[in-house]
Amino acid sequence: MNLKDNLKKEQPILYQILTKSFQNGKIPHAFLLVGKNASLPAHYIAKSLICEDDLLACDNCNDCRRIGQHNYADLIYLTGKDESIKKGDVENIQEQFSKSSIEGKAKIYMLENIENSTVEAMNSLLKILEEPIPGIYAIFTCQNINRVLPTIQSRCQVIQLLPNSKSLLKAELIKADIPTDDINVLTELFETFEECKPYIESEVFDKLKLEVYHFIEDMYFHRDNLLINVETHLLKDFKDKASIQLFLNMLVLGLRDLFHVKQSMELTYSSYKSLFEKIEDSPENIIEKIDLVLNTEYLLSTNANVLLLMDSMMCNI
Repeated sequence: MNLKDNLKKEQPILYQILTKSFQNGKIPHAFLLVGKNASLPAHYIAKSLICEDDLLACDNCNDCRRIGQHNYADLIYLTGKDESIKKGDVENIQEQFSKSSIEGKAKIYMLENIENSTVEAMNSLLKILEEPIPGIYAIFTCQNINRVLPTIQSRCQVIQLLPNSKSLLKAELIKADIPTDDINVLTELFETFEECKPYIESEVFDKLKLEVYHFIEDMYFHRDNLLINVETHLLKDFKDKASIQLFLNMLVLGLRDLFHVKQSMELTYSSYKSLFEKIEDSPENIIEKIDLVLNTEYLLSTNANVLLLMDSMMCNI
């Protein structure tokens, strides 16, 4: 299933609005997409504004690919995920788009996580939106619309996105040509392709997957080695809480597979099937282990000591 068909299935409201707008030649000069999964639809709108191969984006032509790679000359892309969008960023948009188009098509500025803009940046954006210029389009995304100025909202086509099913994210990960286990794990842990990017073909991610395998193997077959191996490998290589929390969430998926393998259900870690088939444990015990891991992951977020928590978990699991 291609991107257009996926959006048609997963985001029917968005798809209908875009189709009618492009068919009637009445395309809003500003879109505001609301939801955690807004990045992919936002890029699809940008592609549709410049793609000449279909009514909406074909997602295959050179222009569509360049939009996806952020190397289309008349696209300005900013994200407020890592740091706030500032007034100077907006002023740069005004300056760049005061010049003639380089590509000869639409000029597009895409601001993701717009709620993480400074007050000054919001006010500058409002001035741009109040006097729209033909051929210039704004595409904004946010997760919390209450943090976006009502005056900005009123000047945009606001579209509340539906929560993604896993099929859309899985389709994007399959296109990235990564191992099946990686696709399965990332689909369970994250909601958007952007969140998955840092872990695609990541050495850290591969090491954590291997640590999950060794942890479960030691827990059931080499109990005396569990504490030593975790301390000399996992905790030695990964000292930050974020990596340990990711490991714990990945471990939960592995423990869940112990249920699924007995029922011949699809496994998250399909390559670990032979290990899981050798393990004998009651559903009640597995549930207790999962609860313990989840509680440890929660306590890590409360600034508790990593080493003490992990030692406690391994003694009780």
